[in-house]
Amino acid sequence: MNAGSTRIKKIIDRILSDIDAYQGSMNKDLARLIREYLKPYKARILLALFVTIIWCFFPYGTALLTRYLVDEVLLVDGNFNISNIAGQLPLFWNYVFMLFGLWTIFVICNWVKNWLILGVGQKMIYTMRKQLHEKLQALHIGYFERNESGKIVSRVLDDVKIIRKWSTNQFLNFAAYLFRLILGLVIIFFINWKLSVLIVLSLPAYAWAFKIMRPVIRKINIALRRLNADMYALSAERISGISVVKAFSQELRERISFAQKMNNYIRLAMQVITQQQKLSLFAGFVTSVVSGIIIYMGVLSVKNRAMSFGDVMAFIQIMPNLFSQVSALTTIMTSIEAVFVVIHRVFNLLDEKESVVPGRINLNGKTGETRFDNVSFKYPGQEKYAIKNINLCIKKGQKIALMGPSGSGKTTIFQLICRFYDPQAGSVSIAGVNLIDADPSSVRRYACMVQQQPAILSGTIAENIAYGYLEATPSQVMRTAKQAELHNFIMTLPVKYETEIGRNGISLSGGQKQRLALATALLTEPEILLLDDTTSALDAETEAKIRSTLNRVLKGHTSIIITQRIATARDCDKIIVLEQGRITQTGTHNALKEQEGFYKRIFKQQESI
Repeated sequence: MNAGSTRIKKIIDRILSDIDAYQGSMNKDLARLIREYLKPYKARILLALFVTIIWCFFPYGTALLTRYLVDEVLLVDGNFNISNIAGQLPLFWNYVFMLFGLWTIFVICNWVKNWLILGVGQKMIYTMRKQLHEKLQALHIGYFERNESGKIVSRVLDDVKIIRKWSTNQFLNFAAYLFRLILGLVIIFFINWKLSVLIVLSLPAYAWAFKIMRPVIRKINIALRRLNADMYALSAERISGISVVKAFSQELRERISFAQKMNNYIRLAMQVITQQQKLSLFAGFVTSVVSGIIIYMGVLSVKNRAMSFGDVMAFIQIMPNLFSQVSALTTIMTSIEAVFVVIHRVFNLLDEKESVVPGRINLNGKTGETRFDNVSFKYPGQEKYAIKNINLCIKKGQKIALMGPSGSGKTTIFQLICRFYDPQAGSVSIAGVNLIDADPSSVRRYACMVQQQPAILSGTIAENIAYGYLEATPSQVMRTAKQAELHNFIMTLPVKYETEIGRNGISLSGGQKQRLALATALLTEPEILLLDDTTSALDAETEAKIRSTLNRVLKGHTSIIITQRIATARDCDKIIVLEQGRITQTGTHNALKEQEGFYKRIFKQQESI
């Protein structure tokens, strides 16, 4: 193997290092696909299959018509005589009408076949994508933390598209190729069995070439698609982070990085062309050798009156169709496993366990305390508990501060209150209702969390604020924007509340994003407001204003704030300190600042600044 081939192999192996292998049962996956997605359209699929079988007669029909044209129209008793043409015109017109009728049937069958199967494909793709989307809405947060968003999206879009293509179009194509091969063999054996044996003996060599080379071409094509996706991802990522690239003067590095990927892409594309040319060369060689022998033996047969000239012409016309059916069937067979990998991936997502099973109790209108009773929880795939044996009681209307070092379990408390997860031990209850028995949607209306790094959706500022309460009036949107100290900034924008803020709020600063997320939460008027260090990106003056607003707006409501700022914690009714997943301190600011521990250390650090 030369250096160039070695380099190409390394590129392909690196790109496909995480390629999936099929680990399911083909029979079970195929049965499920048919039962759940194709069976409702059984009549339509069978009709499309019947029309496809009729459509398959076309290439052989034209070959047999060529035989008729040569033997019955152009030749009389095996001889061509120009003087006989006038007398053969009625037969010629028969040929024209039969050819016109054959083409008409072919066009109609082709249209009906496509119409039937496209309808099935679109209905199937709608059902599957709808189920996947609903499944993604029901899955717990941990699933999205463990899996890349790009791969999740590819399940819903690309994988479903491939399944639709193979379960409808390629299924009919497979049936058509197989039927055409069988029908073609029957016809040529009927014409001349001796020449047919020669063709049958050559078909395995043709299939062998495709079996050996098509997987190589397919592997390179998969690598090309992945590399192309990588280039798109790299470009999008670097464009969104262009300020970082320019800040560190890394333009040259990024140009080189992209050029390397593009260079690899060109190498792989050229390799595909080379492999295809090799395959075409071998196929052409087999076809030409067999065709030459057929023509030679056919001419001898015509000379010996064993065959007519029309038989030979039909034979030569049918032969390439047989070879093409074999190559097409081989191509499909070499791709079967890859298709079942896709099917299995989609079914795995649909079967993903929903760790948060919806309860029936609605929290709307209920009031009361929030309790953690001996709660322990660890994230999926983790050995260490995020929180351990937590006992906590938060009374209605209290303002609680959660403090502690990173990884101590503060955010986990919030996620359990919102029922993003259920604890492995103990119980979390709100207003006397164990959250395992509660409807998650009502829980998240009751308790609303504002994250430290909020996700801002593309659209206008007004649309983002009203996201949690779509029926909100413009005056309500404006009121909550004022409460979040965002209104004055909005009024400086060209089109005020209708200003587009771009994907992930790219046009907003960190503090503006936090205030926007806060406004979204305040508009829903939750019973419990959970603030995950949401004022960390604000200046001291704005933070003081928002604290004052929250004290007024949330009066009578429960609020829990994750913070590392003493200025925020001292205004709370109770401060809870977590360390290594356990509560180590509980009390007011005045009590804890005198007590040895985490809070006193933070107090002294911030007091000295």
